[in-house]
Amino acid sequence: MLCPLCSFENVAGTDDCGGCGESLVDYDTPGRRDDLERSLIETTVDGLEPASPILVAPETTLSDVVARMREHRIGAVLVGTPDEVHGIFSERDLLLRVAHRWDDLRDASVAELMTPDPETVDADAPLAFALNKMEVGDFRHVPVTRGGRLCGVISARDVVDFLAREYPDLFPAA
Repeated sequence: MLCPLCSFENVAGTDDCGGCGESLVDYDTPGRRDDLERSLIETTVDGLEPASPILVAPETTLSDVVARMREHRIGAVLVGTPDEVHGIFSERDLLLRVAHRWDDLRDASVAELMTPDPETVDADAPLAFALNKMEVGDFRHVPVTRGGRLCGVISARDVVDFLAREYPDLFPAA
């Protein structure tokens, strides 16, 4: 928990701040939620209006995948079908795994360099749950499912856009 007075990062459940000694008991009680916290708990992933996923077959070449990402102006494609997602290939994969060897890998299949078996989040899950999953897993894109079937994908940018719309005071104009 972040201390509201000194911004020291404390272990969840700590009674007193390790930075300034301030009592954190009143700040860590379940009934004390500000509007932002309440919104993150009450808004579901579906409330972000997840984008329709761009799906590619495992044998699709990286050059074709990159072309589709550019065409759709997206940061990730999913590999598989709506019933079975085998992997995800993102702009991060492109930069960290491919860019330095593009000439050698442009004709490789996306299955060779995708991140296999991506974590998913249910459309009815609270936004706070999705954010936690993204933070813990260091994901920028998460496939969204409904009843076990792929129905969308959310990104960190979607979350920021939602927050900017709902809480414009958090993002003052430049």
